[in-house]
Amino acid sequence: MTETIMNKAALLFEEDVQLTEVKDYGFSWDDFASGKKPIPSEGLKFDIHFEGDVTGEIIEGKIKGVDYLTVRADGRLFLDLHAAITTHDGSTIYVKETGINDNGHLRLAMDFHTNAEKYSWINYKHVWGVGTVDFATGKVKIKGYQN
Repeated sequence: MTETIMNKAALLFEEDVQLTEVKDYGFSWDDFASGKKPIPSEGLKFDIHFEGDVTGEIIEGKIKGVDYLTVRADGRLFLDLHAAITTHDGSTIYVKETGINDNGHLRLAMDFHTNAEKYSWINYKHVWGVGTVDFATGKVKIKGYQN
């Protein structure tokens, strides 16, 4: 069903990012990503820093931010990303992405804010993102769609 909806929506941009730093709170990212230890009953929190490129016909630039990741005891991952896109022409766009990571497959809801006149139209768009993350390499690829 998701793919059918995405096929009817217009591709707005693609994100190609790299995880650059992980802050843990007493349970290492390596132990989580490798599955070496069971997830504690209280779940896990990680602050995952990332940066990379945004490419598209209308928006192009660099993105940098943090995902305040929550991992439930049952292994379900909830994303809460806050980032800034610096466009190729020097404008800045705030991005908030929420969603889930289901075995490396990302499903995201994206909202934006900017006071840059050229990009102010995006303040009124709700964008859906789909993508993948590779825990071993830290590479993330996301496609953002609008209807």
